[in-house]
Amino acid sequence: MRIAQVVTYISPDGAFGGPSRVALGQAAALAERGHDVTVFAASPLDVVERRSQDGYILSKFPGRKVVPGDGFALMRAPRLNKAFRTQLSSFDVVHVHLARDLVTMPVAVAARMAGVPYVVQTHGMIDASGRWLARALDRFATKPVLRGARAALVLTDQEELDLRGVEPSVKIVRISNGIRVGQVAPYEGRKNRVLFLARLQERKRPVAFVEMATLLHESFPETEFVLVGPDEGEAAATQTAIERSGHSGKIRWVGPASPDETSDWIASARVYVLPSFGEVFPMTILEALSVGTPVVATDSLGIAGACGAHGAALITDGTARELAGAVARILTDSRLASELRAGGSRYLRKDLDISNVAAHLEDLYAAHAGASS
Repeated sequence: MRIAQVVTYISPDGAFGGPSRVALGQAAALAERGHDVTVFAASPLDVVERRSQDGYILSKFPGRKVVPGDGFALMRAPRLNKAFRTQLSSFDVVHVHLARDLVTMPVAVAARMAGVPYVVQTHGMIDASGRWLARALDRFATKPVLRGARAALVLTDQEELDLRGVEPSVKIVRISNGIRVGQVAPYEGRKNRVLFLARLQERKRPVAFVEMATLLHESFPETEFVLVGPDEGEAAATQTAIERSGHSGKIRWVGPASPDETSDWIASARVYVLPSFGEVFPMTILEALSVGTPVVATDSLGIAGACGAHGAALITDGTARELAGAVARILTDSRLASELRAGGSRYLRKDLDISNVAAHLEDLYAAHAGASS
């Protein structure tokens, strides 16, 4: 099949987070199965860049925000939209990683208007909103796009409820995020490091990580607590919390890392902590499981129940005290660390192998788009 995948933004610092990693992972796995895949994305580049990567074509186009500031809702990529419309008729199916933005929404509208089969995957980015701008966009674009999609791919019950709250007639199909399952990295010899790797954004709660680290520092003076990720509004508060902790030598924010570096960062740590609330399916947790780094997370995540059931992570209420208690247990109990690593590996192999996700997508495209593999 000739497949287009479209995601809002791809940049060296991984600023758009999980949806970009999901799109690229799916593209590589689908290309490995013999499909002709092109990924379209906005980028910080000033020129169009088109190159072969992991068996698929990655086409990146200049993206600029209409109004400077945090977030991607007002980012535009007119050259992407023009190129996509030019090539649209050549694709058997279009997979849009849809958000309320000016990159993916026009692409989905174009596919709908042209009658080209498309599916959408929203990664929890679209739910009922009281904001007047969101309501206007939903009336004229989001609702028709959801109605016209051959399938809307969701990860959790909550995501399904959110989408049905926007458009009740949407055709829901369940899917998992996935990651390539390989050899788990050794645990012995790792740095005395507890890691936060995510955007410094309010929902990710980097300040809670600093508060947790402050509680632990006296008991674990040789352990460093490192935050890695681009600023999305919480850098100032995070730096203030670090300074107030009195332990800036052992608690530090190092800034963003490129997607190519994230696996090395996670594999170097003894514990990965994600204090975020309300996320659907954080890809960084999958990445931690894939390299055998024990995970501490919160019970509000869409993936929390499955992680707990498989013994793949310690799940907390998200308070600094509970986060600290969970991290302390892992750092002082090698048997628990081994059990979490084994549980993570079981969970990945059973439910989250990207090869199985690609096979599911292949069948879904063929069934819902009327294409043949």
